[in-house]
This record gives sequence, structure tokens and C-alpha cells, in this order.
Amino acid sequence: MMLKRWHWLLPVLSTALLYGVAYGISDYVFNVAIVTRRIPADFAALLALSLLLFALSRRTSLFLVLQALLIGTLYVGSAAKSAITGRPLMPEDIYSLDAFIKLMGPLGWLVAGLPALLILALFIGNLRFRGRLRQSILLIASGLFLSAGAGSIGLVDWMDHLWGDKPWDQRENYVWRGGTIHVLQELVRTVALATPAPTPEEVGQAIARRLAAADLTAPAGHRRNVHVVLEESFWDPAPLTAAGLRQSPLDPRFLALWQAAGHSTAMSPAFGGQTANAEFEVLCGFPLAQGAVRFEQPMNDNLPCLPRVLGQAGYRTVASHPNIPGFWNRQVSYARLGFETFWSIGDFVLDDMTSIFLSDASLHRQVAEKLKASDDGRPVFDYTVTYYGHWMYDVDDKRPLLGEALSHVDEVNRYVSVVHWKSREMMDAIERWRRDDPDAVIVVFGDHLPLLGKNLAGYAESGFLGGEADHVSPQIQARATQTPLIVIDGRHGPLPLGSLPMYRLPALLLALVDAPQKSVANLAAAPAGLTLRPLPGHVVGIDAAGQPFLCQGDDASGPCKEVARWHDDIDLLAHDIFAGNGHAVARVSGDAADLAAIAKP
Repeated sequence: MMLKRWHWLLPVLSTALLYGVAYGISDYVFNVAIVTRRIPADFAALLALSLLLFALSRRTSLFLVLQALLIGTLYVGSAAKSAITGRPLMPEDIYSLDAFIKLMGPLGWLVAGLPALLILALFIGNLRFRGRLRQSILLIASGLFLSAGAGSIGLVDWMDHLWGDKPWDQRENYVWRGGTIHVLQELVRTVALATPAPTPEEVGQAIARRLAAADLTAPAGHRRNVHVVLEESFWDPAPLTAAGLRQSPLDPRFLALWQAAGHSTAMSPAFGGQTANAEFEVLCGFPLAQGAVRFEQPMNDNLPCLPRVLGQAGYRTVASHPNIPGFWNRQVSYARLGFETFWSIGDFVLDDMTSIFLSDASLHRQVAEKLKASDDGRPVFDYTVTYYGHWMYDVDDKRPLLGEALSHVDEVNRYVSVVHWKSREMMDAIERWRRDDPDAVIVVFGDHLPLLGKNLAGYAESGFLGGEADHVSPQIQARATQTPLIVIDGRHGPLPLGSLPMYRLPALLLALVDAPQKSVANLAAAPAGLTLRPLPGHVVGIDAAGQPFLCQGDDASGPCKEVARWHDDIDLLAHDIFAGNGHAVARVSGDAADLAAIAKP
């Protein structure tokens, strides 16, 4: 009997030891430390979880391995992710696990894939159901889970009141909650926010409210080819003053063209990664304000996105990206969005590589050759996602380090060189299009700002990002979304567009070509005089005078009350269109067949 009593001290001691080790690594290696006065509550939650797992375990040794993996994931994993991306581990990251492993290769399996598989295998394989105590614990745990789901809204409110919630700053949430409480709180929130598909009445009311800003009339443009290039991590590094650049690393031809475009910028939903979310907005015309990648989540078939609308107007629609086709679930998602052709890594000759990345020069050349060889007389919507320039910003003998940057952050020095080569090869492609296809619409933009060091070090040394005011300053929030944007209207030249949220590009393109279909993307138009960029937990706006503003939490000042109504309507319509029953599509198009098509499971 005495031995059994001492036996229960094991999970207490192991929890304390592993918690201390994980906390030390998080603080020392990644500079992410939980607020001291919140440690007791977080440790108590972790201890309760550990005791539950211990009570249900067959073997103590397997329990200790499982516990070490869980604590390492909850604390060290979240600290590492926070340092790199500014956001700790979240429940929705499960959708991105496969893409992360594919991107990182063997390292991805080592730090994410194998630990995830081991946690699952150890949890299931080490469960022990025999005995009244264990059966009672399972019954109580199941009851708590079901009751939490049934009353999750109230539970979330209680947890938010007790431990706080800043949805626009998940790193701050993490350090004020601790790893265990943070994950539990966000898991409950995920359950709470799961809502049924909107009804036809709800969709109709939302559309009626949005029609004041929407334009569903036929475009006035004329039919011509459309070339859209998403440039991986493309951004102007001029604000990085600590790098000591004597001149811009961007190609002078690009700088001149960008100046003619009024230095227009695209406002991205992503930062440092999640390219597919920028793609979703540019192709589907609705904003995203989430950490999860939309392509990795359930989506309807036959979506009314730009490729399908152009395809129905007689266009040939082609997507090109020299990566494996399953990355970010592109192969499946592109088909649902309406692309009839997708050229991925197996369709290109890997003749000009830097590390694992096909050069932009080779990519643009090969896409042009393939389009010419397969020309069937239709105008083309040519959509290309580049791959060179992805973090870690590799250089080689052909595209060497320029040696001009003097930053203390190595990623900055490499990035400055990479963006130089990217801008040169981009301009070569643009000049070819303008020479050979002068009436074409050409769109080039960066998908998001680059990752530049741990804890935004590359930005912080120049005072651009990484300060205490980041999450309360509208100016900082706005500039953290803005990447170069050039839209060339054929022979009319580049268009000065100011700051354009990426989800507004489809409506713009449909207005420039002969595509008479009504588009649901127009429903996402912001209220008159406002430019709105939804982000997780808040909306960054620019008013009619060009001044940035921020709407977060329950703020109803200035335009924020109207912004909140717009955001609620857009969320409801997006849910209906992309994962619901498609009532908005049928109402906008006036075609019941569209409703039947999009409602497929």
C-alpha cells in the first residue's frame, strides 16, 4: 500500500522536472517566458493533465515518454513557433502539419511529424481501461468534454475573463496563460466557434446589407490575356536601415515601374508564411482572418472563384508552381477553384536550381513555352506562384550574396541578395509580356513580408517591427501587411491603386476583361470610403483621408461599429459560399444550377 502511495509521486515529480526544463529552454533559447505570476495556474493545469494520463496508462515508462513529448510540444514547440512567426501553436495548426513536414523534409519529420505520431501512438497504445478507478476517470473526462462542448460559449467567456484574451496577439496570450492553459482555452474556443451553415434567410439579409457597396453589373473591359504572378516573400527592404544599404537592391526597372504605379501595395492576410492564404484571397475575393491555411480545410467543389468565372467566360485557366502538387493541398484546391490545368514540379525541367528551388527565370521561361505549345485559341488566365526566395533565402554561385548588407541578422543579408535576383528575373518576364502580349493584364505582387530572424530581429534592429506598440499601432499593423503591387492594364500601363487588400483583386481583374458573369467577390467590397484588412482578432483600416485605424475587441468608436457589421456579414457569406450550401451563389447568379453544383459535399 505504501508503495502505491509513493507511486503517485512519480507524475508529480516528472511534471515539475519537465516543466522546469521546458520553461528554461523556452526562455533561454527562444526568449519566450511565461509571466511569473501565471506559472502556478499553468503548472496546476499541466499537473492535472499529467495525473489523468498517468491514471490511464498501462506502463510508467511509456507514460514518461508521452509526457515528455507533450510538454516539449506545448512549451518548447510553442516558444520556437512564437520566435519565428510571432504566433504559438494553435489548434488549427493541425491543418498545416503535412505542409510543414513537406517543406522542411527530414527536419520536419524530426521536429513535428515523428513527435506527433509518437504522441498519438503512445496515448492510444498505453491506455488501460480495466479497473473501476480508470473507468470512472474516463467517464468523468468524457462527461467534462461533452459538457464543455455543449456550453462552450459560456466556458470561453469564463476562461477569457479569468486568463484574458487578445486574439490579435496570440504570443501575448501564450505568455500570460502558459502552454497548457493556452491550448485548452483555444481548443474550447474552436468548439465554441463551430457554427452550422447559414440559412437562405441569413444569407439574403447579409447580401441586402452588402449591396450598397457591391457592384454586380457586368464589367466594361475587353477580353485579353491575364498574367498573375505571386512572388514568394517579395518585399521592398528599404525600411531595413540597419542593413546599411547604399542603394536599393531592387532592379532599377522594377523601381521605375513601381513608381509609375504610385508605389501601390497589396495588403496580405499573412506574415512570413502561409502563402496559400494570400492565394485564396487573390483567387476567391473574400478576406481571411485566421491562422489556419484555408486550402487545408474542408471546402466545397465548384467554387465561384476567379478561375471558374473566367473559365465560364471562355478563358483557359492555368496554374503553375514548381513545388510538389500536394503542398498546401493545392492540387485539390486549385481544381475546386476552377483551374483546368495545374503544372507542378513534375511538369518542369529542373535546369536552374538554387538549393531545392527552381529559379524564377527558368519558371517564367518554361511557363511561356508550355502555354505557347498548348495554345488552343482561347485567351488565357496564367497564374504563377514562384518558389525561389522562400525562407531560408538561399544563394549560390549563379545568384550570389551581394555583400552590401551589414545587418547583424544573417537572414537580412541573404534576403537582400535574394530579392535583388528575384526583381531582375521578374522584370525580364514583365518586359517579355509587354513586348509579345501588349494588351495583356499583368499583375505582380508579393505574398507576404519575409521572415527575418528570431523574434522579428531583422525588423527590430531597424525599428520597423518588433516593438511594444506593434499590436496597438494602426500604422505598424498596416505596414506589416503591405507588399509591392503592380497591375498593368495593357497599353494603358500601370494603375495607381494605393493600398489594395488582396481579396479585392478578383473584382478589379473582372472589371478589366470581358467576363460578364456576376461575381460573388463583389459582395466583399468595404463600406464607402474605407479600405479594410481583416487579420486574426482585429481589422486594420484606412479611411478616406488615407489615415490608418484599428478596430479590435468591442471597440465601437469611429467607423468600427460599421466595420464590425461588415465583417460579420462577410464571415457569414464566406461560410455559406466556401463550406456551406452556396445560397449566395444562387442568389447573385440567379441560377439554381449553381446552387446545386456548389452544394456538393
